[in-house]
Amino acid sequence: MQFCIHVHGIDLTERTKRHAYEKLELALDRLEQSVTSITVYLSDTNGPLLGGIDKACRVVVQIDNQESLILEDCDESVQVVIDRITDRLGVAASQRFESLHGKQLRIRRWMSYDDENLSKEGF
Repeated sequence: MQFCIHVHGIDLTERTKRHAYEKLELALDRLEQSVTSITVYLSDTNGPLLGGIDKACRVVVQIDNQESLILEDCDESVQVVIDRITDRLGVAASQRFESLHGKQLRIRRWMSYDDENLSKEGF
């Protein structure tokens, strides 16, 4: 799995990079085998001299044979926006996991139901 952070207008410390990586890894735990890449875009939308809710974060998660998960958020703090977006990503990843594996489980149940019916009918 590839992990890449693109930064524009923000001084990103190693501690913040490590924090982002750990939070993303935890959020995507259920999809880990299917994730091919994670790209994080962090930017200060109105520059370093102005404050406010201007730290933007966009996360793009590429998943094998699936549409990408893409989330965006903004906050005053880089740490807060990373925490919030990874929490949302964890929910989205769980929903994607359930969707993928729920379909497989329904197909298996349907196939086993047909096998049982065929054997009862003497085929």
